Amino acid sequence: MSDQDGGGPAGHRLNAPVARSVAAPIQSTSPPPLLLRVLWGSVAKSAQALGWQRYLAVDAIAAATCLVRPGRVAECAVRHQRADPNLAPRAARARARASYREYFRTCLDLMWADALTMETVRRKHPMDGWEHIDRAREEHGGGIVCLAHHGNWDMAATMALSRGLALTTVMRDFRPAFLNQVIVWARQRRGLEVFTPGRAARGLLQALRRGRFLALLADIPEGGPTVEVQFRGGPVLFSTGPAAMALHSGCPLLPAVCYRVDRHYRILIDAPVPTGTVAGMTQTLADRLDALMAFAPEQWYPFNPVWTDER
Repeated sequence: MSDQDGGGPAGHRLNAPVARSVAAPIQSTSPPPLLLRVLWGSVAKSAQALGWQRYLAVDAIAAATCLVRPGRVAECAVRHQRADPNLAPRAARARARASYREYFRTCLDLMWADALTMETVRRKHPMDGWEHIDRAREEHGGGIVCLAHHGNWDMAATMALSRGLALTTVMRDFRPAFLNQVIVWARQRRGLEVFTPGRAARGLLQALRRGRFLALLADIPEGGPTVEVQFRGGPVLFSTGPAAMALHSGCPLLPAVCYRVDRHYRILIDAPVPTGTVAGMTQTLADRLDALMAFAPEQWYPFNPVWTDER
């Protein structure tokens, strides 16, 4: 949903949208080179044609990754066990391997979703809690939907766009540059407005004033103000940007998750976080996200250090 693409095997992370700068979204650029567009489209169409069998190749890659990086898998298992103390060591290792599998599936589905029609997305992928979006639109003109690095945040954006929601987010630069170009191109042609982290704060507030909704991740900030909260069994730094913008704009802060269920994706949107202090709202956001993530715990990706006491 934003990039915010983070915590995965490649170490992608998302900057918190809090810096003060010129409010200008990433400009639509010329399409990527023809070869990239053809490759992207071919993978998307092939994944569509294969249906659920598209996962066979990436599952094999995930399994190979686990075999060659047993130490990283063991660290991931320890984090899963800390988040869920009831897990036995063997179950924790199984969940860690499942996290690798789910992460690779999510990466493939970034391209798979590009070949979906919006009508197909609306029809096949359910959204629970949409009434909170409708109420935010009616009473405030916009809202702030906040997710964690769990499930598929890109699919969450696609599902929201398929229902006509005007959506704005933050995207860090990918490397190499050609990958960044094709991802920006793919997201913008879906209707997603994208800011870079350094231009985000003012631009996101302006987006709210224009009746747009924000889609943000808060659990792996790379810059800007943060506050330490209890999350997934320990102290974690969360961006204070979402709560601060909610207080400044008067728009509601809505915790949400988007996760895969069998061959479909599902969004759960929770009720607004009660208004309070920035720190208090951020802790409530962390608590709500933690509870929502419990619906699909294997779709959390703790491949890198999570808590401040393990860094």
